[in-house]
Amino acid sequence: MGRRVFWILAGIAVFAGIHTFFSLSRPHLEKDFSLYDLNNRRIRLSRFSGRPLIVYFFSPRCKDCKEEVPLLNELYEAYRKEGLVIVGVGVKYPEEVREFAERQGIRYPVVVDQDLSVSRDFGVFFLPHLVFFNRQGKIVSTAVGKVSPEKLREYLESIL
Repeated sequence: MGRRVFWILAGIAVFAGIHTFFSLSRPHLEKDFSLYDLNNRRIRLSRFSGRPLIVYFFSPRCKDCKEEVPLLNELYEAYRKEGLVIVGVGVKYPEEVREFAERQGIRYPVVVDQDLSVSRDFGVFFLPHLVFFNRQGKIVSTAVGKVSPEKLREYLESIL
């Protein structure tokens, strides 16, 4: 009986060690969410763990949001090979978000926060609102309102 208990406890210890190793070896995002994209596929933010990440909250009705999209597209294309991910989070109206994304030519993934639960979780009260995650999954900065191209590049450098 003593040997059996020993082997059971040894097995549990090995399993716990393996689980801890694999869970610590992959970065976890400080905040995570799961929303549907424009093709009705569920996207979980943590899917992009270990990569520099910008979460961009916007509204199709926001003038400053329209003006920032071309710069975000440019940065996304320029830094994709370095692992950069941008996820646009359109607020409230799925059809308006879809039309906006098509009209603006958004190249990065876009999801819809229809009930604003994710926006509330991230403390979004004004748009546009950007959240910058480093490769370790930590939020290193946020920006509210229109951001100059220079400042946006500065934020980007802090996560690359």
